[in-house]
Amino acid sequence: MVLAGERDDELFKTHQDLCSKLNLDENIITTSWETFESINKKFVLEGEKLQWLGCSIYVACCSTETPTLDTSEIVRGSGVNLTSLLRHSNLSFVQFFSNISKWLDMVQLSDDFRNKVNNIRSTFSVAYNTFKKYLPSFVEIFVSPIMNSQDIDASKHRNRKMRPIPYTSFKIFEFIWNMFILLKSEENYLGTELIKCHHLLYCCIDLALRNVLMSNRRDLVNPNFVQEFAIANIENGDQEWPCIVTKFCNCDSVIKEALHMKIYTFRDLVHKLIRNGTLVGNEESFNDILSVENFDSNFRSVTKAYEAHLLSKGDFDERIFLAEYKRQLIEKEQLSNNWTTIKTFPPGDCGDTSVMESPRNSVGMVTPNQLLDTPLTGRKFLGPREADQPILGDKSLSEKMSRLHALIVNRCAKPSESLQHLFSQCQSDPSERIERILLTNNEKLIEAFLNCGCSKEDAQNYLDIGVTLFYKYVESVLHTEKNISAEISALVEKDLFFQCMFVCCMEMVFFSYNFSKKFPWILETLEVKPIHFVKVIELIVRSKDHLFRELIKHLNRIEETVMESLAWRSDSPIWDAIANSDQGIPRFEDIALPGHLLHNDVDDTEPTAIRSPGLSAVDCFQSPISQVSRNLFPTTAQTGQSVLQKHTHLMIPGKDGNMKIIPIVDPERTKDVVVQPLKTESATESVTPRKTGSLMLIFRKFYNLAGVRLQHLCLNLGFTDFELKRKIWTIFEDSIRHTDLIKDRHLDQLLMCAIYVICKACNINNYENLFAIIMKFYRQQPQASSSVYRDVLIERGKIEDGKAIPEKRNDLIQFYNSVYVKAMQAYAIRFQPNSNSNSNVLLSPLPAIRRNMVSPNINTQVVGNVFVKPLESSVIQVGSSYNYFFSRSPSKELKNINRAINNNVIRGKRLLGEDVLEMPSNKRISNRKIQSLVEERRSQNLE
Repeated sequence: MVLAGERDDELFKTHQDLCSKLNLDENIITTSWETFESINKKFVLEGEKLQWLGCSIYVACCSTETPTLDTSEIVRGSGVNLTSLLRHSNLSFVQFFSNISKWLDMVQLSDDFRNKVNNIRSTFSVAYNTFKKYLPSFVEIFVSPIMNSQDIDASKHRNRKMRPIPYTSFKIFEFIWNMFILLKSEENYLGTELIKCHHLLYCCIDLALRNVLMSNRRDLVNPNFVQEFAIANIENGDQEWPCIVTKFCNCDSVIKEALHMKIYTFRDLVHKLIRNGTLVGNEESFNDILSVENFDSNFRSVTKAYEAHLLSKGDFDERIFLAEYKRQLIEKEQLSNNWTTIKTFPPGDCGDTSVMESPRNSVGMVTPNQLLDTPLTGRKFLGPREADQPILGDKSLSEKMSRLHALIVNRCAKPSESLQHLFSQCQSDPSERIERILLTNNEKLIEAFLNCGCSKEDAQNYLDIGVTLFYKYVESVLHTEKNISAEISALVEKDLFFQCMFVCCMEMVFFSYNFSKKFPWILETLEVKPIHFVKVIELIVRSKDHLFRELIKHLNRIEETVMESLAWRSDSPIWDAIANSDQGIPRFEDIALPGHLLHNDVDDTEPTAIRSPGLSAVDCFQSPISQVSRNLFPTTAQTGQSVLQKHTHLMIPGKDGNMKIIPIVDPERTKDVVVQPLKTESATESVTPRKTGSLMLIFRKFYNLAGVRLQHLCLNLGFTDFELKRKIWTIFEDSIRHTDLIKDRHLDQLLMCAIYVICKACNINNYENLFAIIMKFYRQQPQASSSVYRDVLIERGKIEDGKAIPEKRNDLIQFYNSVYVKAMQAYAIRFQPNSNSNSNVLLSPLPAIRRNMVSPNINTQVVGNVFVKPLESSVIQVGSSYNYFFSRSPSKELKNINRAINNNVIRGKRLLGEDVLEMPSNKRISNRKIQSLVEERRSQNLE
């Protein structure tokens, strides 16, 4: 048995050895050990302790103030090379990013430090994917980079007076990458923007090719490239030099951006290196940089300059990708035992596992979009996965831009003739108002872009694409509204509609270009309230265009972000809208669509067909709330429904198939109501939503989102009792409607508290530490964030006696004990089994979480009035099925289907000796195979 003291001594010795290898200062050694010792006592650190020691040292190093090499300023950080730290800590980059995130949660460091880690994560991902792009691009222009004896001899110490050895293709390969990472380090924004990194890399390749040809080293150029661009004629002066930048770009707008990078940014960066003596060459034409006389000195200067940058910033060494490439070549040489037999390294071999993504050569990859999981409510909008779209990697990032440009092919940043015709049909043409809105937004965004360090040309390019998308989707939405209602003047009169459409289109551009500023930056810049902006997201997603999957996920995540927190801020217009409605926050039962309520555990009803072919923009932007007119003398069915609205009666199915109303005892009202039989048809009619308006659409989305997340938590917690889930939903709904707990807080906070309080009230003790278990399963949801349960509003800021008292914030448990219990205790007691008032609690129906729970539907218009609707049920219907295949089936099959729809019966020829029409056995087998295929494709689409 190992004693605790011996274990601590061993860890302390390991820590000291690690610090000595990194040559750290005494204060860093002390701070890192004290932090590790404190965290090790409070938490259980899974895995190798050496790796956690590395995380503690990294945090201590980054928190230290260290002078730079020129001693002109003080920066935070000790200058320790992150790559060396991870190598000595036995940490891969993937493990480091995972462990450091957990470490930051345990230490509770500031957001600035988290942003630094996220920036390193993005920088590593961009560098990794850029190197994967580099090798195949290089071998298209130059001879494949292979190591030989000359490259080994060149790395040894040589006499300076000796004649320079001509450089090889492999040395050019190294020089281009070293020059690229040096130039990239000069501009901070380049490190996290993949497309701009690709353009900068192409510029470096272009410069190297020009110098190689000027040095008459055609032996280093790919013969296929020589034939393609007629290099011989170029050297004779008959043609201009080829531009490699345009060769690698396949879109006009992309070529424009790449050439802008070459003419402005790249030239300025190279000029700077020549002026400060890092590079030797012609300052105007950049010739002679790779001449035989200057190559060695330029190679060493670029390497030293990059090493100086590493010491100043403490970033990871991006030369590890070159080191891994060398290692692979050496392994091939050892297998062949002869340098001359090393074969060309094919571009396809630099896959996910070949390029070194960590000091320990661990498998895996980190990308900025790795955490962009499909939101729990987002799968309903996703179509089949594109066959040519990878899940991760450089293509998934770079193709976002090309897919965005595919949406605006043959369009420009002005209204089309079709849109102008729509405007002319309105009572007043909104064209001038739209131009004023766009002009104002452009001025605000240009100023904001320049403040973010973005060039004016890039800013204008973003705006041009955004305006083009804006006119495209305004036209699409108005055409849809025209099909729903012939009059669209009321919609085009609202400036808010056009403002929100423009903001959403700009957010699509920012996502596709991997812009550094994330949502809700665009809302804050253009001063648009989230509760208004969220109204247009579904309108765009439901348009006829097939947006690519990652963009749909992004827009859906934004919608969830608004619904879960941004809509409930103190300054949100939703509070004024609720006050003006004079009806408060509605129940989900009052606004749910037909078929979206679960009153019992065995609910086999399918959602009722919706009349509208799509979501109406007029509904989204009409008055906050409107009540459907009621008759002064309602019918029996309406009376039953009205009684249900007041929570005084319960409607249950009877044995005869009819619906019956049962009176519920109310402490304030003791008068019974006569039980009335209610026909099923009337009941179906009465469940239509009784409240409409933009505010009700917002609450419908909010409750649906809460229902999906509650179902996910209950499933993981093992809560299968249907009545228990209804109790949780009921108390959650009450916390929203009758308290202000949601104001300035998060949906998930109230959901977790509702689960915990019901479990306590109902004496459910499935887990010892229930609150911790709830938070554990919450973290498995795609949108989970540690700030949700670590940073909760306890008390709002206020002013007393002329002094401003700041707001108080703490963790979720403190919020539950000091705030939630006080607000909900009186109501939660009624759920206790021995409570006298338990029988008076009417449990709210749960939202029906179905795969195709859409609002109002997700039909796709094929042509005219023909719509394709998703399959709603996987249950094989009883009886014969009839199929019709376009261009294949005879006309009589279509007649049979029409007859079945119109008459609900099919009359066909009977087989001899049979009284009923029965499907042949081969048809039944075919039907089962088709059903199996449908189920398989549905499961793939929902992944």
